[in-house]
Amino acid sequence: MKKLIAVFILLSIVFPKTEVFGITEREAAAADLTVPCGYSAEELSKGLSGELFCLAEDFFAAEEKYGVNALFLCAVAALESGWGKYCFRPNNIFGWSGKNFESKADCVDFVASKIAENYLSENGKYYSGKNLSGVNAFYNGNDFWETKVAEIMALISRRIEKSEKG
Repeated sequence: MKKLIAVFILLSIVFPKTEVFGITEREAAAADLTVPCGYSAEELSKGLSGELFCLAEDFFAAEEKYGVNALFLCAVAALESGWGKYCFRPNNIFGWSGKNFESKADCVDFVASKIAENYLSENGKYYSGKNLSGVNAFYNGNDFWETKVAEIMALISRRIEKSEKG
């Protein structure tokens, strides 16, 4: 027993406990995507990078207008466009149906409305649940997509929490 305690003490010195910031990938995957993310637009901007940084207000506005979690919207846009850097069509940061948009803000608004209507509404034609797995059933269908979106949601959340803690 003394050896076990000594090993535990040694491990706690060698590998000190670090504070975990934000949500985990598992929590992101299980989250109800119709529940607000809990961050302000200013806080969201601290978790974003690349070309998405300046769209925090738009993601937040879409969450308020359509009831789609802004952290989820940010993560999908980040995955689909390399953090806003690459668009298949003009301003299309979601790669949505090959559409062109007047601005990236218009794209955020349009895609949030379609996700709310078709994927997160119980009457939606692609509704299969309100979490990542439910949306992914018809949105993309690839487990890689679902895993990456959860990872990016967690990453953005950690960045926000870390910036808040100093």
